[in-house]
Amino acid sequence: MKKILILGSEGQIGRALKNYLSEKYTVLECDIANSPLEDLRKKNQKIDKLVKASDFVFFLAFDVGGSRYLQKYQESYQFIKNNLDLMSKTFELLKKYNKKFLFASSQMSNMNYSNYGILKLIGEKISKTTNGLVVKFWNVYGLEKDISKSHVITDFILMAIKNKLKE
Repeated sequence: MKKILILGSEGQIGRALKNYLSEKYTVLECDIANSPLEDLRKKNQKIDKLVKASDFVFFLAFDVGGSRYLQKYQESYQFIKNNLDLMSKTFELLKKYNKKFLFASSQMSNMNYSNYGILKLIGEKISKTTNGLVVKFWNVYGLEKDISKSHVITDFILMAIKNKLKE
């Protein structure tokens, strides 16, 4: 059975993808939410072994969390460094083991005034020089449990709930 690695397996997209693929494939998971040993910003043997063992990788992991999160953090040194470290370590492993993968980008990759968009564009460029495929997502999130993160759909749901409670 093919082994599919999902980097960012606990995110909105990662969880749904993991559930869907687990019916047909062996799904390997990796997410910093599971363990500090799954922090893609740092080299470690666990991540190396997961990438090596996989047949295909979904690269969904990124330091992001919706519009409120971006508004607050994307201009910070730490936000930029987190994503550069995450991408450089991950792309290095994907290249080392010559893995086919899908990089999750964003429609914002054409927005050169957004650090998030620029970082996603860099990820796209690197993906295209290796075995990577690129997919651009746009507002694919459902209800976000962490209120500090904001997505269009989440915000609409929360507004509807709030307004209904007022009635």
